[in-house]
Formats: sequence, C-alpha cells, structure tokens
Amino acid sequence: MRKCNFGYNAIAVVCLSFMINGCSNMAKTSRYTEIYKQNVASANVSGLGEYAQDKAAERKVDMSQFKATELDVPYAFGGRTNPAQRLDIIYPSVGEAPYKVIMVFHGGAWAYGNKDSETISSIMLATTQGYAVVSVNYRLSSQAVWPAPLFDAKAAVRFIRANAEKYKLDATNIVAWGNSAGGHIAEMLGATNGIPEYEDLAMGSAKSLSDVQGIVSWYGVADMSDFPTLKEPANQEMGFNTQIPEYKQKAQKASPLYLVTKNFPPILLVHGTNDQVVPYRQSVKLLEAIKNACNDDRASLKTFDGAGHGDAVIKTWDNVMDNLNFVDKVIWPYGVNPFRNDNKIDIKVL
Repeated sequence: MRKCNFGYNAIAVVCLSFMINGCSNMAKTSRYTEIYKQNVASANVSGLGEYAQDKAAERKVDMSQFKATELDVPYAFGGRTNPAQRLDIIYPSVGEAPYKVIMVFHGGAWAYGNKDSETISSIMLATTQGYAVVSVNYRLSSQAVWPAPLFDAKAAVRFIRANAEKYKLDATNIVAWGNSAGGHIAEMLGATNGIPEYEDLAMGSAKSLSDVQGIVSWYGVADMSDFPTLKEPANQEMGFNTQIPEYKQKAQKASPLYLVTKNFPPILLVHGTNDQVVPYRQSVKLLEAIKNACNDDRASLKTFDGAGHGDAVIKTWDNVMDNLNFVDKVIWPYGVNPFRNDNKIDIKVL
C-alpha cells in the first residue's frame, strides 16, 4: 500500500508542479501582452514597424513551397520534448551538396515569434542563391531568462556542425542572421566566440564548435540597457530592470557593444534611422566599437533613412541580395558564389 500511495503522491506533486509552472508562464506571457499593448498605444507607431503588428494574427511561412526540408529537428537534449529547442533546415533550390549554411534567429522581443515567422520570410530568399537556411527556435522569456536563448543558439550551431554530413551541409563557415531580438542573439554569438562561460555543453554536441564566422544583424540589439521608449521586453528577458545603475554591469554582459574584441567576426548591420524599438544609435555605436578594436573594415552599417523597426524596405529582394553579397565574402572562397542568380521569387506565407 505504501508503494502505491507513494506513486500516487509523486504523480500528484508532478501534476501540481506542472500546473504551477504552467500558470506562471501563462501569467508572464499575459503580463507581457498587456505591456506590449500599452507600448503600442503610447509610442510613435510609424517607427514601431513589425513590433506593432498583432502578434496573435502573425502569419507563418508556407514550408511546403521549398524543394526539400527537415522540420522540427531537436538540436539539444531538451528538444526531444520542448519545441523551443528545435530547428528547420530549408535546402536550396539551386546548388550542390554539401550546402553552405546560414543560421537564422527570429525576432519578437525575446517573448514571441517562431522559426517559421513571416518576419524572417525574406531571409529565406537565400535558398534561391545556393544556401541552406537553418531557422532556429530558442526558449522565450516566458520559459527561461537570459542566457538561455544564447545557450540554445550555441547548441544549435554545435548540432549543425556535428551533423553536417548527415544533413548534407558544409558547416565550415557559418553566418548567423537575425532580426531584432534575433539580431541580438546573432551578434552575441559572434561576440562570444570561444568564450566557455557563454555556452552550456551539457545541452549536446559538446565536441563541436559554436563559433560563427559572420553576422548579419537587422535592427539588432547591441546594448540591453539602451531602450528609451520600450524597456520592458529587455527587463523581462534579463529578469531584472536593465535601467537601474547597479544592474548595468550585469546587463553589459549580455550586450555585444561591451563584448567587442579584436576577434569579433565580420558583421553587416542593417538599421533604420526612425527605429522606435531598437534605437539606430545602437548599431552606430557597435560599428564604431568594432572599428576601434579591430582597426579594419570587417564591420559595416547599411542605413535606411526614415525607416522604422522591421521596415518593409529592409526586407525587399534587392536588400536581401545585397546582404548576401556580404555573406558570399564570408563563406565562399574569394567571395565568389557560383549559384547567385536573378530568378526573383516571393516567399509564400499562410
């Protein structure tokens, strides 16, 4: 009887714990939703761009349009049960295996978004130019605070390297590409190349490297304490108020701007001057810091005058192709990608 009672009690405890944690996550998500609505109502909507979109009605990329895919692949041990630790591999419509790799990290204020979100659909145009696009989910702030997303991102890079042959990929040189919060993660990947404290090898693929060789950051966050209008998403992600002076040093450890060294990889920053979510000055300051530390032109900033956060002009075919010129230089020998073409298409969304 005792054995039976213990089993019943254990199940009850597990269920209660699940209910409490679930409610806690729901409460955090609900709290963010209310803050999000207040932010949109009080800010200059013209500069909020994709942040002002209705998150509940966010459209998703139609994954059936691609030539071949591997979907919902767990990249960490937790990914077997947690969808937040899975990735999609989208194979190119042109080119030859093994395929060069771009790893994509979606935006969403670290609180929402998904590896098939419409906001990153234009980046998937890289599949028309010979690149395999690996789109990565990571734990959102309703599930875990920083540095969980960076640990996830590094685990995903290690997984791709460890399984490159299996998935017909060439992971020698990898470019990380992200927008907004995803841009922050991409920048942090590069800023922390080779620094053990910024990854958790116990998550999987411990023998593989998490280094990235290049970064494309669309309106990404470089300073977690510099949000004059919309402060709460960063506070929720970090688990503390990033504006309070005594926490500033802690926030800087999650800010690419303060982690720049002479080893920072090549980076292309893309930002609009009317961004009311992530100030344009963040990219300007990061550009200056990298130039000062490296004394070369490995960092560049493409500016869109008057563009807001996630402005459509940043997501055009022309801009994506221009950004891929940078990627070609990082990944291909002598910067020559033999599969570049002008076969313009649109990425379908549902």
